[in-house]
Amino acid sequence: MSESKNGEKKKVKINDDRGNIVEVSEKHGPLFNAIPKMHLCGAVILCLVNIAVPGFGTLISAFTVFCGCPTKIEKRMNAFLLNILAAFLQMVTFIIIVGWIWSILWGMNFVQLAISKGEEDEAEFHNLAGPYYVRRQSSVDVALT
Repeated sequence: MSESKNGEKKKVKINDDRGNIVEVSEKHGPLFNAIPKMHLCGAVILCLVNIAVPGFGTLISAFTVFCGCPTKIEKRMNAFLLNILAAFLQMVTFIIIVGWIWSILWGMNFVQLAISKGEEDEAEFHNLAGPYYVRRQSSVDVALT
């Protein structure tokens, strides 16, 4: 409730006829979309490399595109070139600390994408396995006559 100029309280009713949110997705730029979804071990190692030598982990990750790591960009060559560009920019801007912070965040993105890829793979495995049936057994002994 809110008060109007003359001191009277007025009621405000808000109608919300929108439906439920079914799916939420973020829109990212081409550099983020070019990040390959690697295995978790590789993502952690490249994250640590990115922390130690800014841009070098991103440079190595560019080559994983050709080793079968999927990206959100359909053409592998475009994803490769965008990762090379990101690595170069991280190395060049390292001097003013921006590249180092960017490189650390990029390494964290490697790990986050690897974790989400693992969850997707696990969900896909469970969907392919079919339904899971359990035969229930009674704990009561019944004498057969």
